[in-house]
Amino acid sequence: MPSTLIRRPPRTRIRREPLRTLGVAARAIVATLLAGASGAGLLAQARTLGIPNIQGAGPRSPYEGSVVSTSGVITGRKSNGFFIQSPAGAGDGNPVTSDGLFVFTSAAPPAALTPGTLVLVTGRVLEFIPAADPTSPPLTEIAESPAIVVQGAGMSLPPPQELRADDDTRAFGPESLERFEGMRVRVASLTTSSGTLGTVSEPNATGSSNGVFYGVVTSIARPFRAPGIDVTRQGVPAESPCCVPLNRGNPERLRVDSDGQPGAAAINLTSGSVVRNLVGPLDYSFRAYTILPDPATPPEVAPAPLPGAMRVPADDEFTVASFNLQRFFDTTDDPRVGDAVLSSAAYLTRLRKASLHLRALMHLPTIIAVQEVENLSTLQMLAVFLNREARDARELKTQYEAYLEEGNDPGGIDVGVLVDRARVEVVQFTQEGRGESFRFGSGASEPVHDRPPVVLRARARSADGAAREITVVVAHMRSLIDIDSPTAGPRVRFKRALQAESLAALADRRLRADPQESRLVVGDLNAFEFSDGYVDVVGTMRGVPAPRDQVLQPTRDLLDPDLVNLGDLVPAAARYSYVFDGVAQTLDHMLASPALVPAVTAFGYVRGNADAPEVWRSDPARPERLSDHDPALVYVRAR
Repeated sequence: MPSTLIRRPPRTRIRREPLRTLGVAARAIVATLLAGASGAGLLAQARTLGIPNIQGAGPRSPYEGSVVSTSGVITGRKSNGFFIQSPAGAGDGNPVTSDGLFVFTSAAPPAALTPGTLVLVTGRVLEFIPAADPTSPPLTEIAESPAIVVQGAGMSLPPPQELRADDDTRAFGPESLERFEGMRVRVASLTTSSGTLGTVSEPNATGSSNGVFYGVVTSIARPFRAPGIDVTRQGVPAESPCCVPLNRGNPERLRVDSDGQPGAAAINLTSGSVVRNLVGPLDYSFRAYTILPDPATPPEVAPAPLPGAMRVPADDEFTVASFNLQRFFDTTDDPRVGDAVLSSAAYLTRLRKASLHLRALMHLPTIIAVQEVENLSTLQMLAVFLNREARDARELKTQYEAYLEEGNDPGGIDVGVLVDRARVEVVQFTQEGRGESFRFGSGASEPVHDRPPVVLRARARSADGAAREITVVVAHMRSLIDIDSPTAGPRVRFKRALQAESLAALADRRLRADPQESRLVVGDLNAFEFSDGYVDVVGTMRGVPAPRDQVLQPTRDLLDPDLVNLGDLVPAAARYSYVFDGVAQTLDHMLASPALVPAVTAFGYVRGNADAPEVWRSDPARPERLSDHDPALVYVRAR
């Protein structure tokens, strides 16, 4: 990966600009802010310092907890404060100390405090760490009802610091941009690594934008999740084995809050889009350095091309899909579980988008393994939609039937299968492991599987009439939430290990009985193709678990022969099904038995969800953003 060079403009003499005469509004700000308890008291305690002195050379201010006074030009506003920066040439010339600072006002700052206003700020230096993320690096700010004196207006904004990549210098590190915290920065060209995020309204099946997306300087490769434990999170417990792998947590990412400044419009785009001339203050939020674009000079956007559909199967092929439908609920409240209740219109939107996705982008797979569906009737309704709309569009005369068994999930989501009976003869459908339970420490007994796996044995036919017997195991493993928690983490890791071993033992029993069985283990495994350093879920399910000294929770090798991860068939740059905070990663997998591998003709992830902006969820006319997962699709030769 290219390393990164961040250059400052050469130091210049301070250019004295004529200041506009303070008007009534500015004088009112001074009077109001100095009249309260924070006014005269703060000024009496304050020590006058320059912004670089307050920021210091490290992640925390050397004056943390002290009351200080400093002056600077306002360079940007937020809903709860504003950024100030030393005027051009007025910094300390030290490349490791920032010339910018955030002033926290709690509420929206007065309207007269606009960019270009020169202010004197007096308040207490604090290091802000979100209560919900106590191990997050801090943001230096002046807070506690700061007193603000307007000294002038019409100042030119300091020139932005250019962020660009260069092979001859070191790469971004977790604290590498600390020296520019609060300052204006510029990225000439940024390539997005996520779609624009937002908020989902489940009852309405809509998504709204929050304007946030992630990206990297265009010459830097797309961020991917690396093996091992992310050292920027909770870290590795002291009692860990010797050789647990570690990773740096993708510090090359930049976060952009496109409407973070009042007056700026949200930018909604997909991964792979190019954003040019991105200029604004550098904030720190959600464990990422965040640029808030200047409203007066919005960046230019070149949207990425839309993803295309997968190819149509050849006459001698059939296809198997695995699709996490993301909390696919109906319109009825089930008091036994914590389900969402959709309006009739929202339910119709979800059904139409699912049908369109499976038809237009996936060409109606022969067998569709699904995760996160509420119940059998919901899956049956999706089958009805697929069959009717495929016929209306003169595509295929499908006869999808739904198979699903209720599980133990408190949120009411289950796994199941849609089978096109026009092309498939169902031999057997069973649920496995529902009664398996465990007890961790002194805790109560709980199920090993919240969503117990289901097994479909079938005979699938291709268009030319050839047929192949195939067994499809559908799994949905426990999520990664709290896996690194000092308190909940050990139990979470233990449960994930039990689930992985249970699936490996299930596959082993079948393959020992019939080594030539064509078997697929598919689903949202909530795990990567490599060990995350906590539990090697996929490795365990394949029969190649990580060595005991390389994971916090070791597992046993219970499978012989080993399964093959079909994700290895695609190029590394396309090996992802999910995007988390701008980092591409694979959570959805297909593991094939050795006997099936020679019949696999192609494998891939169907694009349209993981890279899409959240607002596309609201549009029933487009297939993208039905879910936050991209489905996996395998092509199998029938003879």
